Amino acid sequence: MSGIKAVSMTLCYTCVAVSMITVLIPQKRTRRMMSFVVGLFFISTFMTAVSAQVSEIDLDPAQISEIPIPTYGEGIAEDTVAQLTADNLTQALRELLVNEGIEPKDIQLTLKISDEGRISVVRAVIYISEKDITKTAQIKSIIYRNISKEPEIHVTGEEAHKMAE
Repeated sequence: MSGIKAVSMTLCYTCVAVSMITVLIPQKRTRRMMSFVVGLFFISTFMTAVSAQVSEIDLDPAQISEIPIPTYGEGIAEDTVAQLTADNLTQALRELLVNEGIEPKDIQLTLKISDEGRISVVRAVIYISEKDITKTAQIKSIIYRNISKEPEIHVTGEEAHKMAE
């Protein structure tokens, strides 16, 4: 960016100088020769500025080993990312089910982060009340469409759910 700024400044200064010299050129025989000299001066100044800046440009792309990678406890970061993702995904699934008239008692997701950084659902458990037992197929369909994992569905009463926690 500084190279572009330097070339631009040189171009501006050269234009001002050429304009001032052009005004001072007499109108007679020497005008043609002086215009040629001033044009040559303008072009050479511009080319010198550009070539000086082009030589400073590093055209080699950075190697992966040269890119600094921040160091921190990766296990902690992965756990935090997995927990945040699980929380957000649980909330989104809860909203989808509530929009369909299904009130889940609890949704538990187990996530895994691969070496490539992909997050996938390993296990999904949905706890529903006895009144939603007829909607089991619909629940499985909604969950599978959104997380590509068929959930385990457990029907619980109020007392059984509290014991499971």
